[in-house]
Amino acid sequence: MSQALQRIFRGLKRKLVDAPRGLGRPIDKAVLDREYATGNWDHFFSFDELPRQLVLAGAIWNFHRGGSVLDLGCGSGRLAQLCQPYRFARYLGVDISSAGIAKANSLGLEGVEFLEASFETWRPSETFDAISFNECIGYARDPGATLEAFRPCLKPGGHFFISHHRHGNTAAQWRRLEAVARPVAATSILGAKGNLWDIKILSPGS
Repeated sequence: MSQALQRIFRGLKRKLVDAPRGLGRPIDKAVLDREYATGNWDHFFSFDELPRQLVLAGAIWNFHRGGSVLDLGCGSGRLAQLCQPYRFARYLGVDISSAGIAKANSLGLEGVEFLEASFETWRPSETFDAISFNECIGYARDPGATLEAFRPCLKPGGHFFISHHRHGNTAAQWRRLEAVARPVAATSILGAKGNLWDIKILSPGS
């Protein structure tokens, strides 16, 4: 099969099979590194995205004041930066992109550790009160399976905090996620440029 036909086949499979099932769309590390290096992800620091980022940071503090936070897909560290006034006991940011982690480290945030790793394969040796997926769960091969894999990494009474830009097959992805953990709070944020984000706090308890 030619490469062109392979691309067509992959595209059709994505549209007709994977997307309706709520599967994600992984991005290659090399692509992410290039995009962070060229500023493609600098919009996370923009005014348009500030309201949703503040809501996410405030939600984590509201549910787990002074607790421990695992920020998966932390990118260049914007959420960690906005969490600085809250003084969490532990804050660990993890991202697959070395360029993103380098930018995060350059922020010089107090009491924050950043680690280069993929949430598809990496698991912590400790547990956390809050685990966030800030605009990254849609890049997991299977968002539901990824959430399930991190359930043991939550402390008793812990929660997942997810911000997800509403587009494409996000509704199907939410269904997959909510089969693993039930929503206990949710809101939607409309950005200055018309972008719409859903923010949900999920509990893995039965």
